[in-house]
Amino acid sequence: MVEAGTAAQLSRMSIQLTEVFTIAGVGLLYLTILISAAPNDIKLLWASALSLALAVIFLIVWTLARDFVKQREAQKKTQP
Repeated sequence: MVEAGTAAQLSRMSIQLTEVFTIAGVGLLYLTILISAAPNDIKLLWASALSLALAVIFLIVWTLARDFVKQREAQKKTQP
């Protein structure tokens, strides 16, 4: 079996890499919008839609994480 420390380190590293690639990917999307040949009002519309989509995704992930933490705390209280 895999040791708990090794699994925790691998999990932490994968989360950090996901953060880096997500930030880089979103930055590249904004850069693509910036350098596109579309008119400025269309660029603003695209950037606004991207920002709104990112906000909705963040809220969904935050809600899921908050519910998971509440569930873990409830399990800790019931277990000796």
